[in-house]
Amino acid sequence: MHKSKLRDIQRLARAGNTDRAWQLFVSCGLSGAIDNADALSLKGRLIKDRALKADGPRRSTLLREAQSAYLQAAALRPATYPLINAATIALIAGRRDEAQRAAMEILSMLDSGAHEPETEYWLKATGAEALLLLGKVSEARQALTHAVRAAPAAWEDHASTLRHFRIILDTLKESAEWLDTLRPPPSLHYSGIIELGSNQSFVQQALEAEVGKIQPGFGFGALAAGADIITAEIIIRAGAEIHVVLPASIDSFRQISVVPYGLEWAKRFDRLLKDAAVIETLPELDQVSQAGVVLASQMAMGLAICRSRTLESKACALRVVAQETEHHFSGTLDASWSANDLAIQRVAVGRAPTQGQPLPLFRVQASLAVPANASLDSLVEAGGMVADAQYEFSMISFADPAAAVRAASGFAQTTNMPVGADYFVFNPEVAEARKSTHSRLIARSAPPGGVLMSRQMALTLALEAPDLNWESFGSIGTVHGEVPVSILNKR
Repeated sequence: MHKSKLRDIQRLARAGNTDRAWQLFVSCGLSGAIDNADALSLKGRLIKDRALKADGPRRSTLLREAQSAYLQAAALRPATYPLINAATIALIAGRRDEAQRAAMEILSMLDSGAHEPETEYWLKATGAEALLLLGKVSEARQALTHAVRAAPAAWEDHASTLRHFRIILDTLKESAEWLDTLRPPPSLHYSGIIELGSNQSFVQQALEAEVGKIQPGFGFGALAAGADIITAEIIIRAGAEIHVVLPASIDSFRQISVVPYGLEWAKRFDRLLKDAAVIETLPELDQVSQAGVVLASQMAMGLAICRSRTLESKACALRVVAQETEHHFSGTLDASWSANDLAIQRVAVGRAPTQGQPLPLFRVQASLAVPANASLDSLVEAGGMVADAQYEFSMISFADPAAAVRAASGFAQTTNMPVGADYFVFNPEVAEARKSTHSRLIARSAPPGGVLMSRQMALTLALEAPDLNWESFGSIGTVHGEVPVSILNKR
């Protein structure tokens, strides 16, 4: 088995895509490996992650299987990685003496140098975890602090360690509050008004102060003239990265939301595009609309939430709002954000006279595609409307994306049929635009009893329905090119 395939599976696991990683591991014929230490260690990791999501006897069984895989890997090649994981599993399973014996062995290996080649971070973090298993909390804290300092930007590695430490501390009934000081930096969703007028200097200073307090590692939002661009520039200067999500194509957004406000804003927009870590636009949308702005904002907010979860850190929001209005986006999206127990900081300013043209409203809609021979009664009862039932897949539209996916989940599990889900912006004056061809294309790749979703649907759920768990499913090939999709985890 190529090491590159193992790395691909490991990346999925680190991103939290446990089920997808396990499916790929099994499909590659690795689940029965007995003479490959790397494959066995990865097997232990994947089964352990599945165990931590399970309850009762299933959890105990998976923990035993994970520990067995780790110990088999350690028997093939002396290494601290499988041993420390086996030791932690022993503690979780209630065998503290066994965990402590293994911890002493690991510390001895680290002291003697008789271990696998590994990064300075992982060796130091492993030693810290061994100390924690021995109940030496203060020493473990100091050791983990040194490990983080050795690789300050290895955020995914830090997150993996913090998850382990939190589980251990909970098992030992020790406080885990001190782990907060070692979290990766927060993810920040930013947005604000365009018309700043003479308030630019005040906004600049206020935003610099707020970003200085938050110290984000990542910023998510658009790049409209005014507050968006100012905030993105401050985030970049602070050494963080920006992930740009635009509600239409780059050219269309630039012409509508940047150029009318002055050449200088256009130059700053262009510079920020070059500095952005990632740039996303709504698929196949070449006109900026109010509905598009809302959907792009939902996606950016979902991205900030997902990044914070992956990194075991925090997400927060920063708004520049007009004093005349209580909240940005009339409070709708911010209400969802607050419902996730996430903080919002606001800078209120007087709105200057507008220079741009009013945006068309358009509409945003969720769409499900299910096999044409299926009964649609349960989906209609859940609030769906049959949009088209003439082809291979019937299409059902919903106003609420969360309601659509909840209905899709029940339908898929009851019928064992595939479902495709999309969330998109359309012009209500164009009848054909009301139908999402993407949902049909996605449904063709969905497994029986599975709900496969577009990226914009999945990210919106991270904001609007955090109880609905999903994982990346990679990309599917369509007539529109490669389309990233996610799969809803079964309950």
